[in-house]
Amino acid sequence: MNLNTQTLVFILSLSLLAQVIALFVQYRVVNRSYRGIGLWLLGSSFMALGFVFMPLVRVDSLLFLAMIANPLMALGQILLYLGIVQFLNKKEHRWMLSLFFSVFLLAYYHFMFVFNDISGRTIVVNIALAIISFLTAYTLLLEKRKFTSTSVKFSVLIFILYGAFLAIRVLWTMNMPRLQNYSDFTFFLNAGFIATTVASTLWTYGFILMVNQHLNEENRLEKEKMQLVFNTSPDASLITRFSDGLVVDVNTGFVSLSGYTRDEILGTTTVQINVWYSFEDRQQFFAKLNEQGFCENMEFAFQRKDGSQFNGMISARIITIQNVSHVISVVRDISERKRTEEALIESEEQYRSILNASPDDITITDLEGRILMISPAAKEMFGYELNFDSFIGMQLLDFILPEDVERARSNILRMYQGNNNKPNEYRGIRKDKSIFDIEVNSGFVRNANGQPIRMVFIVRDITERKRAELHIQELVQQLEAERNIAQVNSITDSLTGLANRRYFDLALNTEFYRVKRTGETMSLIMIDVDHFKKFNDSYGHLAGDDCLVKIGSMLKSIIGRAPDIVARYGGEEFVVILPETESYGAKALAERIRKGVEVLGIPHVSSETAAYVTISLGVVSVNTTYMISPKQIVAMADEALYFAKSLGRNRTIVSDNQVTVKIEQ
Repeated sequence: MNLNTQTLVFILSLSLLAQVIALFVQYRVVNRSYRGIGLWLLGSSFMALGFVFMPLVRVDSLLFLAMIANPLMALGQILLYLGIVQFLNKKEHRWMLSLFFSVFLLAYYHFMFVFNDISGRTIVVNIALAIISFLTAYTLLLEKRKFTSTSVKFSVLIFILYGAFLAIRVLWTMNMPRLQNYSDFTFFLNAGFIATTVASTLWTYGFILMVNQHLNEENRLEKEKMQLVFNTSPDASLITRFSDGLVVDVNTGFVSLSGYTRDEILGTTTVQINVWYSFEDRQQFFAKLNEQGFCENMEFAFQRKDGSQFNGMISARIITIQNVSHVISVVRDISERKRTEEALIESEEQYRSILNASPDDITITDLEGRILMISPAAKEMFGYELNFDSFIGMQLLDFILPEDVERARSNILRMYQGNNNKPNEYRGIRKDKSIFDIEVNSGFVRNANGQPIRMVFIVRDITERKRAELHIQELVQQLEAERNIAQVNSITDSLTGLANRRYFDLALNTEFYRVKRTGETMSLIMIDVDHFKKFNDSYGHLAGDDCLVKIGSMLKSIIGRAPDIVARYGGEEFVVILPETESYGAKALAERIRKGVEVLGIPHVSSETAAYVTISLGVVSVNTTYMISPKQIVAMADEALYFAKSLGRNRTIVSDNQVTVKIEQ
């Protein structure tokens, strides 16, 4: 039979398609368990497409598909390698693989479009596939897990043989004359197709074998783990045949609880060893199993080998073992819990006597916050009649304002964590929807093992205390306000509302040393009302006070910059501190102040300067770097003011650092 190239390609395509289907089935079965299988599936798919596209070299309209056939083969082989890396949980070097594939594409298409050479393309493709095959074999050789050793060794052998075959093809092609068309080496080409078909089939088998060995190992470990859990559980566990109760397996917990040995139990039925104290209980148990296939936390009486009884809580489920229905049951001895519950019931009367005698609200709830017991004082506190008996079963949090409920839940959680030892305050709601303040102390009622079984809350009405605290808070706020007013008054001139001399001295001292550190210029304006004594003699002291108030208001309206400070220096004198202000700025502001007083037009018939009230101003602008004390600035401004007065008043005199005086009209 003559197998031509097209026939071999068709057979190989079918073989690769079968491999894709096999890997797809594996992927669907164990996709969630193992990484890498998806890449095997994708790689095999690309290789199958590559072989399908190869014969299209003779179809001009589909030639472009034939041009990507070998790159698809190489990409598929790379994806198979990457799938191996992921499956073995080894470090991936995707950037190196990307670089390798990029170099391969450049070399391959160089021998197609730049220098059309079939031999060159053949060598590039076989070198690339050989490198990936040997790299895959090397990666598999590093796998040390014993349970996959057989499949790994098998796969290593396949990839080494395939890589060796590809290397031989490279050497053969390099020693042959340059090929003009593919028919020049039909035999070796066909041999390559056959080798690829065999190798891909075998390595796919190896992949599936590795996956199945992994699954078998996981199943074995899972079975051992389940057996370990079954045998080490502190509760009594047993597996019985559903149809007749034949005991298939028991753990040490059941042996200890029942008093039988393992050999005495296995092969008998639960009826024969008299596990059930009551036949009716057994019927009820199996009726529940028949109804829903499982049961949870059912409480029955059981008996031991010596005939003693114990209270047990049983949970069970129907399972299938080798196509036969069985029941796995877990029994917990709750005799101690039952005794504790009975003791609690007996002590409820003691609780009630305490509750009835307490003046505070004492409420006992379950761990979910449902009320179990409540004192009569609670009824009165929350506005209910003494004969109201519907508290039981209500939620304690329903008696707290909704806005406080989340905080209350958070405090209960902290109580579980042992971090809530202090009382908590909430707003309670009475029956008539009125709101009042309550203080709550809380704690646990614990069983003999120290486990919380109840919560107890002591609630106290603190409405009167809160009123007293509010009154005290109001008094504190009032004292604080009075203190603030006194503090403001201590630095404010009571007549003009400007800063007083005390505040001026403090502010000047602060600004002087601040500006001294920065090296900026500081200015000061001293102001004096001309002939003010004569004004008081002519118009009276009330008019004099009014005059000073008007001048003060005018100063406040003109001095608007945040760092500037205007103060009453004493009597009819005012002063303005101008931090970081040059001479020209201070001079301009002083002139605005002088003209502002003139604009007020306050009559002054006794003035020797004008028919209205005027002022004299002394201005100093200095760099404080070399000055010792702020008193120097005040002295310089005062000297400038003296010159203004001596030169006829109603004028501004500016003094600089050298105390040279300039007269300003």
